[in-house]
Amino acid sequence: KQAVAESDIVIFLVDARLGMAPQDRVIADFLRKTGRPVILAVNKAEGMSHATVSSEFYELGLGEPQAISSAHGDGVRSLIDSIFEEELVAFSKEHSALIESAEDLNDQAPEQGSPVSVHAKVQAMRVAIVGRPNAGKSTLINTLLGEERVIAYDQPGTTRDALSIDFKHQGRDYTLVDTA
Repeated sequence: KQAVAESDIVIFLVDARLGMAPQDRVIADFLRKTGRPVILAVNKAEGMSHATVSSEFYELGLGEPQAISSAHGDGVRSLIDSIFEEELVAFSKEHSALIESAEDLNDQAPEQGSPVSVHAKVQAMRVAIVGRPNAGKSTLINTLLGEERVIAYDQPGTTRDALSIDFKHQGRDYTLVDTA
């Protein structure tokens, strides 16, 4: 819950092979209440029809499910594009608010000389990866990073604590949060 609260974007990973589970509904309900942007990724979908894999996950009410395979890289590129799309929407809202705030401060205190910098608040975008145990969260992190940075094993419970991993993509800083 803390990882979600501290994140800018949440990737909710569900398991295509096991299908919808009651725990997925509980997590989806929690994510909707947070107000955070959520990208729904249906993992372990290699060799399956996107429509077939995604259909049952629409009922979670989190938008268009994206069929991916963390292990094979299928659909991960479009998932990354979705993250950038969400980031641009969030950035433009934040940027507009920062510009208005800086203009207000500059209007209120013109005698102090230097204007307030709008670019002062540039920080890493935090992306939390959440889902039920063994959905492939750590495997997705490794695929996004392009290297084996976190332990990924086919037994549930491998990740015991939330792990933050910093990386840079296209000159922008990101922090991926792998949750237990």
